[in-house]
Amino acid sequence: MVASDPRNEQGLWLRYTADIGGERTFAVWASWFEKDRAFALRTLVDPAAIGRAALNDQGCSGEVEAGGHALRWRLSFGQGIAGEEFIPGWLRAPAMLRGSGYTLPHPATTITGVVEVDGRMIELQRFPAGQAHLWGKTRYPSWAWARCSAFAEDPEASIDLIDVEGPAGVRVPIFVRGEVHRFAELPWIALCSSHLQAPSWHFSAQDARISIDGVVHASPDRMVQVQYGSAHYCANTEIATMEVRVRSRAMPGAAWRPEATLTSNSGACLEFCGRERDARVLNLLVTAAAAAQQKEAASAGSVAS
Repeated sequence: MVASDPRNEQGLWLRYTADIGGERTFAVWASWFEKDRAFALRTLVDPAAIGRAALNDQGCSGEVEAGGHALRWRLSFGQGIAGEEFIPGWLRAPAMLRGSGYTLPHPATTITGVVEVDGRMIELQRFPAGQAHLWGKTRYPSWAWARCSAFAEDPEASIDLIDVEGPAGVRVPIFVRGEVHRFAELPWIALCSSHLQAPSWHFSAQDARISIDGVVHASPDRMVQVQYGSAHYCANTEIATMEVRVRSRAMPGAAWRPEATLTSNSGACLEFCGRERDARVLNLLVTAAAAAQQKEAASAGSVAS
């Protein structure tokens, strides 16, 4: 679950993960972003303990403490657009064979509630937010991901992007002017363009009636860096800047005309994940065992970290 407030330049990234493969680890992750600091925390828990955190169709709650920082939250989802199957139809069979999937139960919604950041209570009132569910037997070698539902010109507009090393093309569902445009479907995916140069990403796409091109960018000091397993490094922020230029036409073959320019300063999400660590991102993930595991480790004469 991610949330961004461009007005106050604050962002939240929450993850509830279960690795039922080799390591069989269960964890609750939380990252907090402000204009002058960012940090990422993870608590490793046993399968029973993760039940004390919650994520469902109504909202989420939980807490993470590590490295001298603490995040606690109790949030509820507001109204939003309908859920979206992110993987295009022509890719669903290969994804199923690979044992992977990506859905957006809440592509663009709001959250209301309270976040406690290092003892400071922050009330969130209708923060622009989104919630996704990602699963798979293995991870792709590298990817980039971005989203925004906090555009200054149109608070109802939203966009989700992903570029994965594997099947070519950037997959871009965009909700604008009351319609969802799925640029990843055939034949439109052939017209998608994606240029990654972290921490910036330029993209474009079109279908029969809508054309978009834009850029999303973040400063490395506003990002956190986490590691997935031993082979993936992920730099992420929920307070990136995005601009999307939208053009429209009455029918295929007609001339394009400017429709809108959507901007969000510190209200977009951006992530780059690959095989190498980004040395510019210094806010690194801090991991701690849950309290019960720390107590057990201490009684055995070791220190949990």
